[in-house]
Amino acid sequence: MDKHILVFCAHSDDEAVGMGGTIAKYIKEGKKVVKIVFSYGEKSHPHLHEFFVARDRIQETREASEFFGIEQTTFIGLSDLSLKKTDDNTTFKIKKEINRLKPEKIFCPSANDPHPDHRNVLRVVDEVLNGLKQDYELLTYEVWNVVDENRPAFYIDISPYYKKKVEYMKKFKSQWLYMYFLLPIVHFRCRRYGRIIGKKFAEKFYKIR
Repeated sequence: MDKHILVFCAHSDDEAVGMGGTIAKYIKEGKKVVKIVFSYGEKSHPHLHEFFVARDRIQETREASEFFGIEQTTFIGLSDLSLKKTDDNTTFKIKKEINRLKPEKIFCPSANDPHPDHRNVLRVVDEVLNGLKQDYELLTYEVWNVVDENRPAFYIDISPYYKKKVEYMKKFKSQWLYMYFLLPIVHFRCRRYGRIIGKKFAEKFYKIR
């Protein structure tokens, strides 16, 4: 039976920043990674029409997922910058995917992320899990985090996959401004976490349940 890893994102590049190396590791190990994106990120370029931004981001995301080896990428289609306004249809879709895949692990953005959309993804997924009979392991990754969470953290060695993570980040060309701003931060963060566990590069996660 296939082992699935289910990754939730507010925007299609979040997990590339927060856990790209870990995803590459899981894929190398033969696990199936499924990615669910809450919004199209259509407001990321205010000077452009939202329809064209969404179209381009969907296309580049599918190409990036294919490059990286992500088995499936699904967009829920909620409005960017307003993810707190989720509805019963959204929770139904999330519940359906979790029940279908029965994932080994579920990942969401961190509760301490400054971006409200990122925090709301975690809130919604956690609420869905509260209503399920089966227990699932829920973990969080960092995107824009600047402070540590007040909970135990653990680290995954991504030394063999760090270059692949950077390549993956660069596939999101419509977000080049954010990505090139984040690249040195990601490098510093991964080196710092690597030193903690005696490795070259690592990513940090928090266990929620």
